[in-house]
Amino acid sequence: SFDVVIIGGGIVGLASARAVILRHPALSIGVLEKEKDLAIHQTGHNSGVIHSGIYYKPESLKAKLCVQGAALIYEYCNQKGISYKQCGKLIVAVEQEEIPRLQALYERGLQNGVQDLRLIQQEDIKKKEPYCRVSDSLTAHTGSQG
Repeated sequence: SFDVVIIGGGIVGLASARAVILRHPALSIGVLEKEKDLAIHQTGHNSGVIHSGIYYKPESLKAKLCVQGAALIYEYCNQKGISYKQCGKLIVAVEQEEIPRLQALYERGLQNGVQDLRLIQQEDIKKKEPYCRVSDSLTAHTGSQG
């Protein structure tokens, strides 16, 4: 018998259990998982990307949670000594007609409070990714994407 039972031992279930324990340490918590191990399904197959919030509509819940969640996961990893690579993400305009969409995405990221967001030139991209085909446009670099 438990005070709270969480169904699912993936990242969402385990993070939820942790949040309940931190807020209500006197409660007994159980996590039910149908598989032989944790994080077998969706969690075990994701790309490991920490989303910055650049793609979501400004003021939306998804945008706010991505920005807050990115900051929290880096803070948690630092506190626990968990290594990670904060490598960033290049979002490129391959064709000239993509430049306005890239600029709009950059503006959206700024409105959402995405950290370490900047526009970089084609020459800078070629230094990092010499075979990346880009137009003579600007490229959004989200350094907080990890």
